[in-house]
Amino acid sequence: MNPNPERIVLGRFTLEHRRIEVYQLAGGSTTSVRLRRIAPEPAVDLGYINRIGSPFARLHLYRAEWTSPLRRTARERATAIWHHAARHEAEVDG
Repeated sequence: MNPNPERIVLGRFTLEHRRIEVYQLAGGSTTSVRLRRIAPEPAVDLGYINRIGSPFARLHLYRAEWTSPLRRTARERATAIWHHAARHEAEVDG
């Protein structure tokens, strides 16, 4: 397996002071996305959502301690980007 698979950026969104990138790994699951804070620097992997698009989708954060409303907003925006990319195969900048 490739130790550094290509990141496929689906889109970005702003959440409070953070600019977050939503991406998938080439050859990986199409029902999961990863979240990476790209601003403020340094860029940091935040976590992932698995089973995206299903009622069982769940946001898993590595280190961030966010409130429930912030977690919900991040999950909703990442899911919307995933849906848009699945329909249009185009990057979303929101």
